[in-house]
Amino acid sequence: MTLTFEERLTRLGMNDSYENLSRTVFCFLADTDLNIERIRSIEKAFGSDNKKTLAIPGRALVGEGVLIKECRKKPKPRYFFLFNDILVYATIVINKKKYIAQHIIPLKDVQIKSINDSENPKLKNGWLIMSPKKTFNVYATTSKEKFEWMTHISNCIEKISNNERKGYDQIKNLDIAPKWIPDKEADTCMLCKSVKFTMVNRRHHCRYCGHVICGDCSKNKFLIQSQSDEPLRVCNKCFETLSSDQRIKIDNNFTSTDSSDESDAENEQFNHNSNDVKLNFIIQDLNFK
Repeated sequence: MTLTFEERLTRLGMNDSYENLSRTVFCFLADTDLNIERIRSIEKAFGSDNKKTLAIPGRALVGEGVLIKECRKKPKPRYFFLFNDILVYATIVINKKKYIAQHIIPLKDVQIKSINDSENPKLKNGWLIMSPKKTFNVYATTSKEKFEWMTHISNCIEKISNNERKGYDQIKNLDIAPKWIPDKEADTCMLCKSVKFTMVNRRHHCRYCGHVICGDCSKNKFLIQSQSDEPLRVCNKCFETLSSDQRIKIDNNFTSTDSSDESDAENEQFNHNSNDVKLNFIIQDLNFK
């Protein structure tokens, strides 16, 4: 991370520790010329690839730097920007001058988890970034850098208001996107275990479990609302699971609606003033909302 939050505060003459700072500090930092100038330079570096306006009121740039991201084919360097409410990463064209393939992850949806160095002998100082849309491993150069990144991300998450975050315990129950298994870790289909991958038999990833599967084992698509507005490729096993869960929900909704209709009909026969009763309930609901 090229510039930590503490270093920015030092430049501003603020000596309080990070842990004791309230969300008002972010607001203070967001209004400084240093912060505004840097965010504008980041937007300029993205050019036409800037998907959303980064410079918005109350947003502060906490830190930035290069991390190794575990991608589908192999680990690649990516430039990360940590703001007080979002995490942005991109492909480096010219360092600090030109970036492409911008990705924005709201911190209100993020969870992080440290990765033991023994899990990957070639890459160390890593942690897992989890969210409903994307889940992946990243690696820092040193253990100190890893600690700084994880500390700042965690603290930014904690500073987000309850209305946005909805409580840390609740965020754990959200549908987290699976971490994709790297291509190199699968020579054959992980579902049928018979098809070997070649130039003809290409690898595909199930968007629900993250496994590497062949074309025949991933002919179906399913709408995973937490990841996309369009149906995504899933393996046959996950398709059956998702379809079954969907049928159960539909059946439950139908049963609930049907029971409600019968109850309404009985009330109408029993009480000639049932319409007035219903109206009162509706007014109470509106007042409640």
